[in-house]
Amino acid sequence: MHRVRIFIMTSTTQPFRVQWVFGQVAEALRRQIVSFWLQQGALSHADEAWRRSFEVACVLQEASGGLAGVCTVAIHIDDQARCYGFVRMFIRPDCRRPGLNMQLIERTIEGFTQLAREPGGPQRLVATIENRKLERKAAQRILARLGFVHAGVAPHGERVMQRRLG
Repeated sequence: MHRVRIFIMTSTTQPFRVQWVFGQVAEALRRQIVSFWLQQGALSHADEAWRRSFEVACVLQEASGGLAGVCTVAIHIDDQARCYGFVRMFIRPDCRRPGLNMQLIERTIEGFTQLAREPGGPQRLVATIENRKLERKAAQRILARLGFVHAGVAPHGERVMQRRLG
């Protein structure tokens, strides 16, 4: 498995590190992720946080080692029996900077593009756009540059985007 470590300088010059960890989350990091989600209110139940910790694709860490964000990818099989990854992302509110979420998703795409080469590996990533800011035209152009296209509408009216990996 490839490890990707990228340092990103934001407008406040606070360095962040994006680390690919899919399938290799050590126990200490898993506990840190569960605690992070619960403390930040991203998830309200410890059992759900623990379950999702096995879906973590990338983490966004501060220079101090504290978590600033997490991107998960749940692997599912569609109606045509094809494997795909469902993407979720959370960045701590005080760490949200323009472009930081895109850096996190870029590392996720990079890692899953490698996995797509494996027999049975996911061939696409799917995301439900729950953040209304991502529905704006400028955000849609950024998602399009990352290879995401409109794929439909979820039952609650959210836009569904997908990106092919192969």
